[in-house]
Amino acid sequence: MNTLDTALLALKRSERWIESARRALPDSRWDDAVYSAQMCSEHAAKAVLISLGIDFPKQHDVSDVFVTLRERRDLPSDFRGKVEDMVEKLASLAAERALAGYGFEEGVGVEYFKDIAPGAIEDAESILRNCEELVVKTFGVKKESG
Repeated sequence: MNTLDTALLALKRSERWIESARRALPDSRWDDAVYSAQMCSEHAAKAVLISLGIDFPKQHDVSDVFVTLRERRDLPSDFRGKVEDMVEKLASLAAERALAGYGFEEGVGVEYFKDIAPGAIEDAESILRNCEELVVKTFGVKKESG
C-alpha cells in the first residue's frame, strides 16, 4: 500500500470518528463526543503528514510536527495560512481528549464536557475539511466517503 492510499484510509477513519462525535451529543455522551472529535482531528492531521511522507511520533498530539507545514512552499498558501489555527486546535483537542478518556481518575464527570463538546466537534470538522481539501488538491485524488 502506498502512502497516498494510507492517507486516504486515515481520512476515511477520520470521517467515522466525526460521525461518532456527532452521534454522541443527543445521547448526552459529551465526553465521548470530545474523545471522538479529537480522534477525528488526529487522523485527519496524520493523513496529511502521511501523504507528504513526513514521519510523526506515535502519539495523539502531532501539533509539533504539523506546525512545520506552514513553512512548506510546495503547499497551497491558503492551507499554510490555516496551519497555526489547526495547530492550536490539535493541541487543545489532544489535551481535552486525555481528560475525556481518563477524567474519572480525577473525579471529572461527563457534565464537565457538556459545553466543550460542541466546540470540539466544530474544531474537528474544520481540521478534517482543511486536511481533506489539501490531500484532494495536492494529489488530485477523488475521495470516496465511508
